[in-house]
Amino acid sequence: MQHFSYELDIAQHSVWKFITATTAAKANFLYLQEVGYFFAGPEYYTTRQGLDSFLIKLTVSGGGILEYDGQKEHVGPGHFFWIDCINHQHYYTDPQIGHWDVIWVHFNGATGRAYYETFRKLFGGAVAGKVASDSSIHTLLDTLLNRSLTYEDPFLEQNLFEADIQSSGDLTQLLTECISNSGGSHKSQHVPELVSDIRSYLTTHYNEKITLNHLANQFNLDPYYLQKLFKRYIGQSPMEYIIFLRMTSAKSLIRTSNMSISEIAYAVGVDNISHFTRQFKKQEGMTPTQYRKFWSIGK
Repeated sequence: MQHFSYELDIAQHSVWKFITATTAAKANFLYLQEVGYFFAGPEYYTTRQGLDSFLIKLTVSGGGILEYDGQKEHVGPGHFFWIDCINHQHYYTDPQIGHWDVIWVHFNGATGRAYYETFRKLFGGAVAGKVASDSSIHTLLDTLLNRSLTYEDPFLEQNLFEADIQSSGDLTQLLTECISNSGGSHKSQHVPELVSDIRSYLTTHYNEKITLNHLANQFNLDPYYLQKLFKRYIGQSPMEYIIFLRMTSAKSLIRTSNMSISEIAYAVGVDNISHFTRQFKKQEGMTPTQYRKFWSIGK
């Protein structure tokens, strides 16, 4: 169900650009819908639901409040939010501050939802966060705002698709940067030396018989604590990581050797060929035999 109400309390020097992307861009790429820089006053608000679009909004100065998905976020300077506008949202100038200067972009596209769901997962379900000091989120939003001017080119008809391609690239960088900025991203955390030692041990011994208890004894840790610690920083449990290492090694052997599938399974530490096949297919979407046939084409 669609719903939309708003109060456009913005200064005259605010910028608001509407983009009409090509049909090809809409079908295949991330694409711009709207982009702007608002100098919003105390009465500014938007309440909406049912819009097929994603919105990223970054506070430059002042402050705003976002009510979304059961959350209420204060979005101060250097903070941003990323929402799916299909869902009910209500955002407005923080009444305690009285103004909200924001740079923002509405976009959609073939891969937009996958990026958004990854962002939500890494943020632990949150939709707002503080921009890291070394982040390029603001710069990329500026780039997209400037990019909107290319859609006003007098040779629009012949340059429109090229502008869509460039915008798609900018959007991809922006979404990647938002995800990398996530406080839940494993890459953004410093990995303790103990976890690095465990990972190095698994990288060396993945083809041996390793259980969680064996690993815990090796590092003199409680098995539950070891598993929780490892997953926090690596993103997988130790056993999941072993499977990942085994299947990665198996792929290399399948492509670069004449070993049989059963020989490869044994070489990477899996005695049961049926179990090996199930694990391989779960990770790669095809059986080891299908994988070998697929990558042998064109050799």
